[in-house]
Amino acid sequence: MRGPRNTEKPSRWLRLHISMTSNQSIGERLHLLRLELGWSAAECAYRLTLEINELIVPETWETWERAADHEPSMQTFLRYATTVSRMFGIDPDSLVHGPWNTPSSADVIALAEHTNGTNRESLK
Repeated sequence: MRGPRNTEKPSRWLRLHISMTSNQSIGERLHLLRLELGWSAAECAYRLTLEINELIVPETWETWERAADHEPSMQTFLRYATTVSRMFGIDPDSLVHGPWNTPSSADVIALAEHTNGTNRESLK
């Protein structure tokens, strides 16, 4: 799992992709953000579940990424857009309306590492 994303500016690849496709849906932007961080749909669903204390399964996350803006599933996603934006460290307006023109001031939520009760030094 990769650590928190540098929120100073999006990666060069993401900036280029966004500039080439200015008509992206919210789902496409959501998908690109997830790919930039290197997170799986399951990890995103898990992080959101922890944040909102409501079960979000990976299939729901994947549905949001594939949804057009006018679809009912995307309307459901919009209830969580602010929380998801905070997870990714971007401004909620950027996620919903795009593109990423200004750096985000949001904090990225970092998950603690689980060591399963083992001493890390003894594993070396």
